[in-house]
Amino acid sequence: MAAEINAQLELEPTEVALIIGEEDGSMSVRVVSGRDVPEDAEELAAAPEIVLALAMRLLKDPDFHDEVLDWYYEQPDEDKDAN
Repeated sequence: MAAEINAQLELEPTEVALIIGEEDGSMSVRVVSGRDVPEDAEELAAAPEIVLALAMRLLKDPDFHDEVLDWYYEQPDEDKDAN
């Protein structure tokens, strides 16, 4: 059994965090904003809108997870390039 770690994250008012977890093979996704966003807001700023779109895509499009990982692994290793 893994040790449980509780971490705190402080966000600036303009920041939004995408928190991805995994439990029993299922992905969990949370979006946390540095400030309250009214549920009836007609429009979101760019940062929360992008994070919400990523969260929804991760949850609703199973192929997107693999596409993101494929893209990530295709990127050049910056540590190797620096040497």
